[in-house]
Amino acid sequence: MLSDIPGTSEEEKRRLLHCVVVGGGPTGVEFSGELSDFIKRDVHQRYAHVQNYIHVTLIEANEILSSFDVGLRVYAIKHLTKAGVKLVKGVVTGVKPGFISLSDGSRVPYGLLVWSTGVGPSSFVKSLSLPKSPGGRIGVDEYLKVPGFEDMYAIGDCAGFVESVGKPVLPALAQVAERQGKYLAKELNRIAKASGGYAGSTVSVEGPPFVYTHLGSMASVGRYKALVDLRQDKETKGYAWAGFLSWIIWRSAYLTRVVSWRNRFYVAVNWATTFVFGRDISRI
Repeated sequence: MLSDIPGTSEEEKRRLLHCVVVGGGPTGVEFSGELSDFIKRDVHQRYAHVQNYIHVTLIEANEILSSFDVGLRVYAIKHLTKAGVKLVKGVVTGVKPGFISLSDGSRVPYGLLVWSTGVGPSSFVKSLSLPKSPGGRIGVDEYLKVPGFEDMYAIGDCAGFVESVGKPVLPALAQVAERQGKYLAKELNRIAKASGGYAGSTVSVEGPPFVYTHLGSMASVGRYKALVDLRQDKETKGYAWAGFLSWIIWRSAYLTRVVSWRNRFYVAVNWATTFVFGRDISRI
């Protein structure tokens, strides 16, 4: 709407309609792919006068989808490029209203900026006088306990294994936090049943250590295409698929995370109508 104001220069139109995504992980790639798909399939049809101005740029410091299989990364790059997403390799050194600065001294103007570079320790976590893991998270042992503190646990993105455990810091993913939450709930219930966990209690019930098994990674790249990587880690071999079948698997897995059958039905119906008739957007 701002770009349609009479008197707006060509350069300003391109800035206002330039969508920049910083971070080439699954979130950044999915957003770039879906946004580009939305622009090409819906926006161009209803707002033809902006089709020469609106575009998407994805900025990543290293490799996009670095945790995925090499073949899947190549597929994603080709698909995103074909969909009109401009891929830029660089480190963002500054963010200002209207533009961002890169390490090579260049500036990238934007109208919409999406930051998806991942999660790091917050200033509050850094300020705590607790053991720290590599990277500055709250350090925990194999039982998710903070060493040196009785009955203190840390889970999720704020926690990481201390070096003495000999395990790598787990990625900041939802499936990690979910698995840790379920493990800790079982441990607390075990302690409560043994009449432990109270102030001054000497009861100690130690269960099995926390073991994380990666279930795989998935990412949509737009236009009914997705990536499915079921490997345990970068070094091991496993199943890796890309294309329409992977998109079906990705959507099915997403549907299982919806909390109720009623909502699952609504979401499935919405997906089906969108697949057949396209997105329902308003024309202003």
